[in-house]
Amino acid sequence: MMFLSELGFDNLQIKAIEKNIPKLIKEQIKNSQELVKMNISFLKDLGVKNYREAFKSYYDMFLMDNSSFTAIFAKYDRDDLIEKLEKNIAIIEHL
Repeated sequence: MMFLSELGFDNLQIKAIEKNIPKLIKEQIKNSQELVKMNISFLKDLGVKNYREAFKSYYDMFLMDNSSFTAIFAKYDRDDLIEKLEKNIAIIEHL
């Protein structure tokens, strides 16, 4: 999963992710690297500073089709969404 280093993850974060992700999901992420990159980049470009935490906590969400993934966030006011995600990343599962 070293492709995550291109997205701002350091080696310790990558190792922790690899250790904690179930094998099946890990394989799906490896097989869908471009999709995962697009979804992480979307959050990063949106301005979500804690996108790494979002990925570490909700990695399976990043396997969603990119249009579905972006549609989840597009429903909300950008600044309000970023503020809420930075205060509590767990709200991502309720979007």
